[in-house]
Amino acid sequence: MAACVCFCPLELVPSLPPEVVCRPAAPAQSRWLLCALSAPEAMRLADCPLCCETLLVPEGLYSPVWQAQQVVSYGLSGTSTLTLSSMDRRQLLCVQRSLLDCRGRPVEEQELCLPDRWGVFSPQDRLLLAGTWLLWDATLPD
Repeated sequence: MAACVCFCPLELVPSLPPEVVCRPAAPAQSRWLLCALSAPEAMRLADCPLCCETLLVPEGLYSPVWQAQQVVSYGLSGTSTLTLSSMDRRQLLCVQRSLLDCRGRPVEEQELCLPDRWGVFSPQDRLLLAGTWLLWDATLPD
């Protein structure tokens, strides 16, 4: 089983965890520990079978052809698992339900400060980055 793949804009790659592979096309591996999808990529891959332990996907874009033991949604809706509770200078991530990272460690309900340098990205991209970090290593970068 491969580690982690992220289907996202190339400008996000330097901000992803070092172990995360960024793919521009459909997955070459049959099974991933973590698969993280940006909104455009989730729409593009909606008919492509994905198989992973944990799937990070924008709210409302889950496809029935994807298989995951844990699905984590992100977005600006109160129903998303990961959302932003503040979009001012502090950029607070809100984890609204308890999760497990890819190593089986718990990620509890909490609010976390996002790195200031992520302020250049859209809210959706900040959520994708934060979700990838949390689900991969149960932490966020400084």
